[in-house]
Amino acid sequence: MNILAITASERKNGNSELAAKYIAKKLNADLEILRLTKMRIEPCKACYACLYGKECEIDDDVDEILAKIDESDAVIISSPVYFLDATSKLKALLDRAFLALKHMDSFSRKKCVVLTHHGFAEGRGWASATHLMLARAFCLNVLANIEIHATLPAEVVAKKENVKKLDLAAESLLSGEKYIGDGRCPVCLNTVFRCSGDKLVCQLCLSELDKNLSVLKEGKWWLSREWFEEHFFKELLELKEEFKRRRSELKKAAEPLL
Repeated sequence: MNILAITASERKNGNSELAAKYIAKKLNADLEILRLTKMRIEPCKACYACLYGKECEIDDDVDEILAKIDESDAVIISSPVYFLDATSKLKALLDRAFLALKHMDSFSRKKCVVLTHHGFAEGRGWASATHLMLARAFCLNVLANIEIHATLPAEVVAKKENVKKLDLAAESLLSGEKYIGDGRCPVCLNTVFRCSGDKLVCQLCLSELDKNLSVLKEGKWWLSREWFEEHFFKELLELKEEFKRRRSELKKAAEPLL
């Protein structure tokens, strides 16, 4: 098995990398670590060129990242929490997820586990949801979304409870079976929910859950192939064409502020 680990931490051999190395060793797999902090990832220009089947106008390293994923058998997204959320480099890659659409068929066959490392339990925020969103937006087959408390470098492999979590992640990659941990949406493994009356609504798959996170109504995954085809290749292109038709009107409305 060839595993690609995507990390967005400046720490070489920090908890994010050690976790991936442990899993690869456990599975006797080949491992390549892709350090986003060493790559050039420019902001999306929202030009929609990719939705028209054109090449992205931005010349950076995102195509190389996509090629690395395509060459792998499995992906580990392993990254820390910074101020309650993912690091800026990982979020920058997520914002370029449009470019993964042409790889949907290939990427959907890649098994993936998401590992989020936090130093303080009360400060873990919603980073795991952002990491999961990256995996989902890239159409990867996510089997586990695990949060790991590791404050000091190497604590990810020094604490027994953390090693148990890494073993669960390794087993998911080996078996292909989904692991649903505590506090996870049982449909998509998300950790962030919105209150709606007496229900909770998962913000990724839109499933309706009770307070114990049991499914009341399974939502339609809004980043499915069908959703992409409807939203990206139809609705967004229609909006682009509407903008072209209304360009003068909209420009006139904005003129007093320019």
